[in-house]
Amino acid sequence: MNTLKGLGACAVLAGIAYAVTKVATTDQMWTGFTVTVLALSVIGYMAALRRKSKDRRAARGRAKSRRAAS
Repeated sequence: MNTLKGLGACAVLAGIAYAVTKVATTDQMWTGFTVTVLALSVIGYMAALRRKSKDRRAARGRAKSRRAAS
């Protein structure tokens, strides 16, 4: 797993280096960075809500969830 994390970090750095060479202005770069961070934050928040919902259902137990469903 650590090898994969290292490869991922290298890929991110390579992507940043490539993007910096292709961006015409720093304003475009910052706008793209901001949009990416916001999108990842929203996706992470939605995933956390979904996980919380699943955890609550699991904590109620199978018997209670079956009674509620029928």
